[in-house]
Amino acid sequence: MIEEALKHRLRSLVGHKVEYCGQQCRVIEVLDSEQALVVQCMSQTVSAVIQGNQYGEATRRVQACHTIRLYDETNQLDPDIDHWLNQASL
Repeated sequence: MIEEALKHRLRSLVGHKVEYCGQQCRVIEVLDSEQALVVQCMSQTVSAVIQGNQYGEATRRVQACHTIRLYDETNQLDPDIDHWLNQASL
């Protein structure tokens, strides 16, 4: 579980545009139980991925998403996420 103060700060990022791995992305979700942040690529140069429905059938193309762990192996906040939080507080 994410501590409440950090969870509140992370939720304030939802909807914000960020740069991740050289791509323009938008923060779309905070996963509390998995201690992760989900970003969706917005760049037109990134090809869309095929999304399956509940039965696993390919139904539509959507922008790629990335799930980013909040903490690294040393239990430190991911540098990208830390940077985004600092930028949002300015």
